[in-house]
Amino acid sequence: MSGGRGTVVLLNPALPTLLPVAALPALSGPVHYTEELPVKLAWHLTDGRPVLGTEVPSGATLLTSDDAHPAAVALRAAGADVIAVPRPAGLAVLDTVDLIDRLRREGPWESEQTHASLLRYLVEETYEVADAVSALDAPEGGAAAADELRSELGDLLLQVVFHSRIAEEGTHPFGIDDVARTLAAKVRRRTPHLADGAVVDVATQAENWERQKRLERGDRASVLDSISLGQPALALVAKVFERLRTTGFPWELVPDELRTVTVDPATEDAAFELDYRRRVLAFMDRVRAAEAAMASGEVDSWAAAWDRDHILEP
Repeated sequence: MSGGRGTVVLLNPALPTLLPVAALPALSGPVHYTEELPVKLAWHLTDGRPVLGTEVPSGATLLTSDDAHPAAVALRAAGADVIAVPRPAGLAVLDTVDLIDRLRREGPWESEQTHASLLRYLVEETYEVADAVSALDAPEGGAAAADELRSELGDLLLQVVFHSRIAEEGTHPFGIDDVARTLAAKVRRRTPHLADGAVVDVATQAENWERQKRLERGDRASVLDSISLGQPALALVAKVFERLRTTGFPWELVPDELRTVTVDPATEDAAFELDYRRRVLAFMDRVRAAEAAMASGEVDSWAAAWDRDHILEP
């Protein structure tokens, strides 16, 4: 090659048919393309010419997704302009989606799974992510701990993709794109400062988030509605207390049996988790009864509702 600047249009390997708008003027004449690009892309070129080695004329336009291709290297060395497609994060997820789709269709085990049958794996992977985070935050945490967290997050992502793929076959189908769009829309609603460019502190952001959550839920019979009862008892009570903090609930009303968990190693067939869960659920029933009493106008405070005979013994 001699003389001339030329143009190298560097495509994204994950989306090789996605062309940047800035490259359109350079595609009006002869366009050379490298061998790794899909044939369907070449079909759409008015004057497309395959590249053999480094043989590209001076000043040529080259389409490639391989920035190390000899022709691309030679053109850049001659001073060619480079127009690159942005490489947004998340494109690698597409491979995972394709893989799970194929396994769902062809895998003997994957094709039989349901939302319910996968639940234990989802819970297990969530705990393994928590363990990996703890290891990473430990003083001895390092590259190995980061690798473990990356691996466990991948396992958790697999569960999200798998559940989304199964949902495509449901009575009310949705897919991974619907899940992602729903998440993005929810986050945008709850973080209005991102749209208007306002600078907010942590307290304001948290207040905006909670306010929008309340608007989305609409009128609820109880502040405890929508809390997942399937989570471990300690996580459940933590969520209950988190909700009650938004109501001005008097903490002195929390019974001692909820403040202390006693584990007796001498007890046979000890079901500590189930026993504490029973206490948490009873407390939740009591909270709901107190809410109903206040909503009906019978009493005007948590304390007054809590002291009523039918509240004391739910």
